[in-house]
Amino acid sequence: MKLLKFKIYTILAVSLISFQGIGQETLSLQESRKLALEYNQRIKIADELISESQSNVKFAFTHFLPNLSAEGSYNYMHDIDDISLPGFFLQTANSLDEAKLGNFTGTSDVYFPGLNLEMGNIDYYSANLNLSQPIYTGGKIRSNYNMAKLGSDLSVFNRQLEASEVILETDEAYWNLVSVRERVKVAGKYVEMLNQLVTDLKNAFDLELTTKNELLKAQVQLNQAKLDLFRIKNAHVLSRMALCQVIGRDLKSEITASDTIIMVENKHVETNFIQKAMQQRPEILMLGKQVEIDKQEEKSTLADYLPQLGVGASYGYTSKIESLMDSRQNLSVQASLKVPIFHWNERKHRVAAKKYQTKQRKLQLDRTKDLISLEVQQAYFNLQEAYEQKKLAEISMSQAEENVSITKNSFYEGLANATEMLDAQAFWQQAHTELIDSKINFKLKESSFLKAIGELAD
Repeated sequence: MKLLKFKIYTILAVSLISFQGIGQETLSLQESRKLALEYNQRIKIADELISESQSNVKFAFTHFLPNLSAEGSYNYMHDIDDISLPGFFLQTANSLDEAKLGNFTGTSDVYFPGLNLEMGNIDYYSANLNLSQPIYTGGKIRSNYNMAKLGSDLSVFNRQLEASEVILETDEAYWNLVSVRERVKVAGKYVEMLNQLVTDLKNAFDLELTTKNELLKAQVQLNQAKLDLFRIKNAHVLSRMALCQVIGRDLKSEITASDTIIMVENKHVETNFIQKAMQQRPEILMLGKQVEIDKQEEKSTLADYLPQLGVGASYGYTSKIESLMDSRQNLSVQASLKVPIFHWNERKHRVAAKKYQTKQRKLQLDRTKDLISLEVQQAYFNLQEAYEQKKLAEISMSQAEENVSITKNSFYEGLANATEMLDAQAFWQQAHTELIDSKINFKLKESSFLKAIGELAD
């Protein structure tokens, strides 16, 4: 019986452990980025825009090819009245001129016997096949095709821009989660240190080796540390929910960041990083493509006022109509030429407007390049400052640990009071927090710099 109970408890314990593990997920930064890109609606819209632009390219290409169309009709007329003409003698005129004028003054001996047609129901059908091919359109078809291809390139760059923004947002959420998690550890360690100090001070107070005032100071500090730990734990939950929202997980999902050690490396940055940004930033590439599209629009507008030449052929067939006509078919070939002659300088004004639009876009591109150059330089300085901040924080951390060790030894030897010990521990906690902040800040500045030079992409 005892053995059976033991087995049941064992099964329940294993089931409980397994149940608690459900929903827990450990994610790296790259995995978080991948999930965010798969979930984000802006990326999905950008992907659909790429598909749309590719279809537009295929559509524009079809205008180079012959156009074949067919049409047909069926006609049915019900119970048409019969046609009946009575017989009569044909009229005559005195001369050809009078006949042309319709002056008939006499009657000939030529007799028209009359006509009787039974119509009844009439039905017939007809079909036509038309083939047309543009020969010369002033370059309009080619300009439209080039604009479609440029639009396709533009949609790809737009997707890169959206991806870089989503990745930066993911990095911020991910490193914030790591930061808060490390802060929880430091706050917990700080509470442990204060707990030990309060215990030691209680013992010393009981032995009348310290004052009540010293003990109360430590207890107040401990209470504040516990409150701070409670707050940072709540912040940890919120930061986890924020990352879940970015990557498309349920907000209550138990996810953890796999980066337990925040690695900070001062990687070598090539001196031509501004030039790289000019070549890689999606915003600049998009504006460059837009300038090219404007130039193609100039050509397309001009094409409206150039000769238009096309050829075509058609074949038609009409079925037999009883009592009226036999079936018939015809084949024809056409050529059409349209030459604009006079339009009150409409072409001049329309083309000029397009050229002004292109100049505006070029000026906008130049301005964007200047702003991005400034942004990249600022991002580089921020990255360097973040690394220096991290190095100084490491030095401060080392000094704070040494200070705690020395003060602790002096305290237990009676050479330092509780206030000095509390100050040393507070400095330790502050230095730890600043070190975490400096590392996270470097990671974020690193992501911002990569985005600034156009290298933060999936």
